[in-house]
Amino acid sequence: MDLFEIVLILAIALIVVGPERLPEVMRTVGKVLRELRLASNTVLHELTEVLDEPPAKVRPPAPKSEPPAVQPPAPVPTEKP
Repeated sequence: MDLFEIVLILAIALIVVGPERLPEVMRTVGKVLRELRLASNTVLHELTEVLDEPPAKVRPPAPKSEPPAVQPPAPVPTEKP
């Protein structure tokens, strides 16, 4: 961020919040940002641990058994007169 942007944001905050509550609001914003940073570092650490683990040995799939051959039904004998 540029210095001008920070000054502009603080000026707008001073107008919106007022000089009495500005220190309290800035403290709260600081706490929230710190908690977000800690949470993101925790997630990053856990992802790094998971991605750095060697891959688990995977068993090859079991061979597929052939379905039993279907035999056509036997012809029904018919009587001839």
